[in-house]
Amino acid sequence: MTEVENETRAVVAALYKAFLAGDSEGMLAQMADDVEVRFLAQGTFHGVPAVRRFMQFSGGLLHDLDFRIRTTIVDGDAAAVIWDESATTATGKPWENHGVDVIRVRNAKIVALHENNDINLVYEHFPRFDPEAGSE
Repeated sequence: MTEVENETRAVVAALYKAFLAGDSEGMLAQMADDVEVRFLAQGTFHGVPAVRRFMQFSGGLLHDLDFRIRTTIVDGDAAAVIWDESATTATGKPWENHGVDVIRVRNAKIVALHENNDINLVYEHFPRFDPEAGSE
């Protein structure tokens, strides 16, 4: 494994450790100031402040989350994390989804995180984030 791959793997591991702990600020600490985060069916967010607003919005959408990383593939400064999850939505409905996050790391910070999942489920269960409305 190369030095770059070791760095990528460490940053990705720290991101998911924070996520699984419910630590959004810990997740943001792994991101570059000008990070690009894309969540299918919700939008593309540029910069830590925009990502923080989206995290505040999405933080209450699922309860009793069981998030499972199935595979992490690292190639240089890029990683693909294949996952699945189950939970209960804020409205009390059962939730199951799966996807892959594609992450790019430079200088020990995430510069891009693209989350890909079943967008039909997202449209069915969640309101769409409105960046103009903030986290309401």
